[in-house]
Amino acid sequence: MTRLKPLSQENLILLLLTLINFAHVMDFMVLMPLGPQLMRLFGISPSEFGHIVSAYGISSAIAGIAASAFIDKYDRKTFLSLCLAGLIAGTLLCGLAPTAHILLIARSLAGFFGGILAGLTQSIISDVFPPERRGFAISRVMIAFSIASVLGVPLGLALANTFGWHMPFLLVTALLLVLLLVVYFRFPNLRNHIDPRSTLGDRIRRLTQLFSDRSANFGFFATFFAVFGQFMVIPYISPFLVKNLNFPESRLPLLYFLGGLTSIFTMPLIGKATDKFGSRKVFPIGILVSIIPLFLITHLTTQNSILILSVTTLFMICMGGRMVPFSTLLTTAVEPQKRGPFLSLNASVQSLAQGSAAMTAAQLISEGANKELIGYEKSGWFAFIFSLVTLVLGLQIARAGARSRQQTDLKMPSQPLPTSESIDPS
Repeated sequence: MTRLKPLSQENLILLLLTLINFAHVMDFMVLMPLGPQLMRLFGISPSEFGHIVSAYGISSAIAGIAASAFIDKYDRKTFLSLCLAGLIAGTLLCGLAPTAHILLIARSLAGFFGGILAGLTQSIISDVFPPERRGFAISRVMIAFSIASVLGVPLGLALANTFGWHMPFLLVTALLLVLLLVVYFRFPNLRNHIDPRSTLGDRIRRLTQLFSDRSANFGFFATFFAVFGQFMVIPYISPFLVKNLNFPESRLPLLYFLGGLTSIFTMPLIGKATDKFGSRKVFPIGILVSIIPLFLITHLTTQNSILILSVTTLFMICMGGRMVPFSTLLTTAVEPQKRGPFLSLNASVQSLAQGSAAMTAAQLISEGANKELIGYEKSGWFAFIFSLVTLVLGLQIARAGARSRQQTDLKMPSQPLPTSESIDPS
């Protein structure tokens, strides 16, 4: 067996987490640009489509809460494998769904395991990478969003246009199956976070204590408002452009390609800036700049394709860009001993915000006489206000983290990467 140096293990972890995040993002994202096609084929309204989108997020929220008491009891590899297996089952059912109701159930199943996976990924990064390199690691894993936009979503839409809307989900299922096998045989065991003396009662008690932790609560609320604002806008971008601005449905892959391609270059730069200047300084800039495309995209009136593509590209750059320093900031919100449960619960909050936002937008948006969407601009105002709330809460997290960081990092430094001698391949 070839001996792997710690750096190789670091690269392996980052690569696998990025690919897993890519598949997860694909599974979540590809449904939204399929909105015009699904509404036409299933004969469903924008509100009903919003319910299908929200099912993933609400189910994810429930799963994250349920997993919070157990996430630190098991090897990260074991939990990761379980989540991948469940996500495979849910995504496969999406690809085989014959009706909108079955698709709703399938999205709920996929969301259940996808929600756990989101918090678990952040926990692994926080376990392995010290705070001064965490922005780099998070930006590399989050770049999966850009890669999914460049390759995954355009390919998925092309397959949907050629073979039917089921095909993108079947493709993601195949990719997840391959990743599950690679994780089983190559992902290192990570167990340093496990306290063998910890009982279920202890874990539940620590979990409930998070709700009385001021900094953790700032993190929960900041996450909710940040994500809620974004997802008041994101699910209806494609239907709005197609129905209101006569943007050709065949050009939707180009929209995601351009946004993702530019994000591939900007995301690592934002990650480096976060490590160099600190998330406390970069985060406010990211939030304030992101307000511009959030407002623009919901108030577009032009049918000029170049202007539309420019706004949507800026939107994707800013949405991903503001989440890098924000996610890095969240890892400092609580003591390292509480990080796994906190990030798992926070992933639930994020999923709840996604689902709640999609349902809220579904109530605000309706169809006009010519099938155009009415009320989309209201989502932009929600996103504007909630971004400002996120900024205020994020600054509170930064202050709390600055006071406690030195003490907590000394108590529990990041987990050293396993060497070839310490890896248990089972």
